[in-house]
Amino acid sequence: MTYEELIRELCDVIKESETNSISIYEDLETIGTLVNKMKVPSEDAKKINDLISNSFGLLQHQDLHRQKIERVVNYVCEHNSIDSSEYNIASSAKFIAGDTASDNVSNSELEDLIKNMQN
Repeated sequence: MTYEELIRELCDVIKESETNSISIYEDLETIGTLVNKMKVPSEDAKKINDLISNSFGLLQHQDLHRQKIERVVNYVCEHNSIDSSEYNIASSAKFIAGDTASDNVSNSELEDLIKNMQN
């Protein structure tokens, strides 16, 4: 697999992830609005709203993973003289809010990951 093929596949994952996240977010907001308009017992409404809130948290966590994939794509492009503009992805943040020290991927870890993918 060439770097360009790898980047294309990762970009497809990024775009699909973004599209799905938007749809899920909108659906959860609609559900929350409907529950609040309906005559649902307050205990049940609280449970539903808690589940919606948890789902928003999972979406945020998923978005952190999408951003990490973007970092890998941008790293591969940068270190292999590949024009990233043709893949229509955002430039990468060096640090993503919510990352912890154990979650951060260093340049050497990225290099190792890419080398392993080539094997």
